[in-house]
Amino acid sequence: MSQVRVGILGAGGIAKVHTSILKKDERVKIVGVADIAEERAVALANEAGRAKAVRSLEDLFELGVDAVYVTTPNTLHVEPVLKCLQHHVHVFSEKPMATSLAEAEQIRKAAQTSKAVYNLGMNRRYASVYKKVKELISSGEVTPYLANIKMNRGELLTPSWTADPKVTGGFLYETPFHLMDMSRYLFGEVQTVYCEGRQNISTSEIDTFAIMITFESGTIANFVTYAHAGWSFPFESLEVYGKYCTIATQELEKVMYAPGLHQPAQITDFYQLSIEEKWGYAEEDRLFIDAIVHGTKPPVTAEDGFRSIQLLEAIYESAKTGKMIDFRQTAPSQ
Repeated sequence: MSQVRVGILGAGGIAKVHTSILKKDERVKIVGVADIAEERAVALANEAGRAKAVRSLEDLFELGVDAVYVTTPNTLHVEPVLKCLQHHVHVFSEKPMATSLAEAEQIRKAAQTSKAVYNLGMNRRYASVYKKVKELISSGEVTPYLANIKMNRGELLTPSWTADPKVTGGFLYETPFHLMDMSRYLFGEVQTVYCEGRQNISTSEIDTFAIMITFESGTIANFVTYAHAGWSFPFESLEVYGKYCTIATQELEKVMYAPGLHQPAQITDFYQLSIEEKWGYAEEDRLFIDAIVHGTKPPVTAEDGFRSIQLLEAIYESAKTGKMIDFRQTAPSQ
């Protein structure tokens, strides 16, 4: 195809990010923006250029889209994604894939039979700091034995809609999900999960999580996340320990690598890069369009997304039951 005709479903903040990137790609033509709020659809359609503001996914189909970006709230991803796959329309879905394992399984099966490309938006995989960590691990320079992962959020206060699990699916489905997925991306498939969870402040859901994860690779990870941390800096951080070496990230800005005893630390700072570049949005969008145009593998497949939902659901199960979840005894369904 000469150009990929793209529709945007949901005209919120993340849709604006993708629109800004896609309108610079000569292979893409944004033809429509759909949102139940007409003023939002019109505003984003104007930002996109000559796009038409419409109200629904069906309206986007009528415009002849080749691909749809699903940028609706978390609990509203499944239905439009399934419709796109059934119509063999390529689909980029913002995270999470779904807010239950059963729904994630529906998407996984639909993606297996559809002629369309499915991709899950996990931008952290392409963020500059985590690409550096991945490079050090994949090259064999660092063998990760232990990791500490932290996500400080004030998400049940700002923005206010994140306090409603009917919209988010639960606190862990919000930004903490990025670092759960990141743990699999860096360390491989999960072996066991144990979580201590508490409902300290929220009136509707568990808001405090201390999680220990073991991986088939041998890595052990401790992950802590709290819904009322007040956005204390750094919001997110990762420490990885190998043989006399340490990798430590600070936000999505900086990576420190201490390669060994009596050696200076190497610091890589990505502060000057644009948000689109250093947070990974530009690369994930480019790779999605590559997959459509060139038939290459999409950045995050339905199978990969399904396994990250398995991990998230196991964490919730452990938090609620107090039991360790052993993936060796409950192998992922095929």
